[in-house]
Amino acid sequence: MTQITRRSILGAMATGAAPLPAVAAPAPVQSPGERLQAAVSAVADILREMNPAHVGVEIQQYSHYVFVGVKTPPKPVEWTGPGFYEVEWKRPNGKLCRPIFWLDHAQYKTVPGYYYRAESRWKGRLETTLKLKPAAIRIVRKMGDEYAAVHETTEKLCKGKGGQRSG
Repeated sequence: MTQITRRSILGAMATGAAPLPAVAAPAPVQSPGERLQAAVSAVADILREMNPAHVGVEIQQYSHYVFVGVKTPPKPVEWTGPGFYEVEWKRPNGKLCRPIFWLDHAQYKTVPGYYYRAESRWKGRLETTLKLKPAAIRIVRKMGDEYAAVHETTEKLCKGKGGQRSG
C-alpha cells in the first residue's frame, strides 16, 4: 500500500496550479467560398513551386469543379526522320504560328549544312513547299501515325476523284 503524505498532496496541487499555455483564439468562421479560394491559391502556389519554369497559372472555377493548372513551355523535339511535325516559327509579318508540315532533311548543294523541306498539305494534297532553316523553327512534336493515316487516306480519295478538291 502506498501512503499518501502531506508532501505528495501539496506537490500534486502545485503542478495542477501551474499556468497553462495560452489557447489560441478560435479562427474567424469563413464561408465555404472563402475556404475554397484559400485552397485554390494554396494549390496554385504549390504548382508554381513544383514547376519553376512555369509560364502562367490557369484557374477555372465553377460551382461543381475547380481546375488549377500551370502552363509550362513545351519541350522541343528532335527530327527523327521524314514525317508530319508540328513546328513553331515566325511568319515574315512577325506573327508566331504553329502549323503542321511534312518535314524532310535536304542538303544544300553549294554550301555545307542542311535545311528542312516543309510541305503543307490540304485534304491530303500538296499545297506549298517551303525551305525552313533549322535555327528559324522549333519542332514542337511529331504527329502520330493516326494523323499520317488520315492524310494518306484523304490523298488516295482525292486521287480517286480525279484529283479534284471537294467542298
